[in-house]
Amino acid sequence: MKKIIIPSLLCSLLLANELDILQKDKKELRQIEKEVIQKKYEGAKDDWIGTINLNSGLTRSHSFSKENDSFNKSISIGFTQSVYESGGIEFGIKLANDELTSEIIAWENANVAILQTIYETLLNIKKLKLQIEQSDYSLKNKDIELIIKRIQYEAGKVDIIDLNNAIMSKNNQQKENISLKNSLKDKEYELSKYTSLKSNEIEIIDFKIINKDKFLRDNLNIKYENSKVELLDTSYKQLKSTYLPKVSLSTSAGYSNNENLTTNVTGDDERNGSIGLNMSMPLFDITKDAKLEKSKLEVLKQKVNVTDIKNELVYEYEQILAQINTYDEYEKTIDSNLKLYDDLIMVNKSSNSAGMTSDYDLEVLQNTKIINEYDFQINDINKKLQYSKLYFKTKADI
Repeated sequence: MKKIIIPSLLCSLLLANELDILQKDKKELRQIEKEVIQKKYEGAKDDWIGTINLNSGLTRSHSFSKENDSFNKSISIGFTQSVYESGGIEFGIKLANDELTSEIIAWENANVAILQTIYETLLNIKKLKLQIEQSDYSLKNKDIELIIKRIQYEAGKVDIIDLNNAIMSKNNQQKENISLKNSLKDKEYELSKYTSLKSNEIEIIDFKIINKDKFLRDNLNIKYENSKVELLDTSYKQLKSTYLPKVSLSTSAGYSNNENLTTNVTGDDERNGSIGLNMSMPLFDITKDAKLEKSKLEVLKQKVNVTDIKNELVYEYEQILAQINTYDEYEKTIDSNLKLYDDLIMVNKSSNSAGMTSDYDLEVLQNTKIINEYDFQINDINKKLQYSKLYFKTKADI
């Protein structure tokens, strides 16, 4: 069966073909959302270009004082274009570009969030399958414990409380098995909301640790927040330009004809045209200072926000690293336990051959060793989940 690979490089995660893992409708929705952003940009960047207007009319009028009727026909075409706005045109185009950059980053971040959900769901499915298998071995040990307690109870070596505790312990383990299986179904359902592929049809490639500089430099959230700084700064400059001189060019051409219906006299056709250059500038606006100061403060606020987010990310990075180190230490403990159980199993086999220990003792040790081996694999998945938090927050330059 062919498997879809989720790569470890986030830059490739954001390529269009990586969205192939999604259901058809979800993939199409993501593409349409991108097209909406692009069309919005195409309209915004050309918003400064004037429109050509066509006007026409048919008018019948009556003069009560002269008892005169007339019929007028007219048509005209006109065009007004701003040619200079003290930088306003350039800032308007730049603002459209900045909005495009910011919205595309947000769109890509949404893609990454979807892929991260899929990736983490896959890991949790794999983890739950291991926990179910591990729980089966724990249940085997509970069965053995119950058998031993029952033998001891019947021999009068333990009371009913010990036997009851063994029964309850087994019941609790069975409940845990059922709970794990239900959790697995939930995760598989969650995966099905995003992709038609089954969990075993998607291969997961390991992520590795990335350094702090790269984590901060290529952080998706920082890229988005920085794009908002640029956007707000351009918006402030465009606002300033609205209070400076503007020059526009206007031109028009027209035709009209007036017919006297009372005397049946048709007037001469009248053709006209005009061209003009207009300059305007607001001399006084009581809200000017407040609007400009507010816009300038929004830029400053966003810059401070970026710094604050960077500080939070440094702390988050250290937390993730600390958690990974914890799992590394836990791995060492598991490894020591496995070596210990190897020794115990070897000793128990010898004593079992000599009739000094029961088969149950050996089986419990062997089952417990397997349980620890599952701990090793589960611990590895926990580390992968931490690595994913780093990688899905970063990507290559856009």
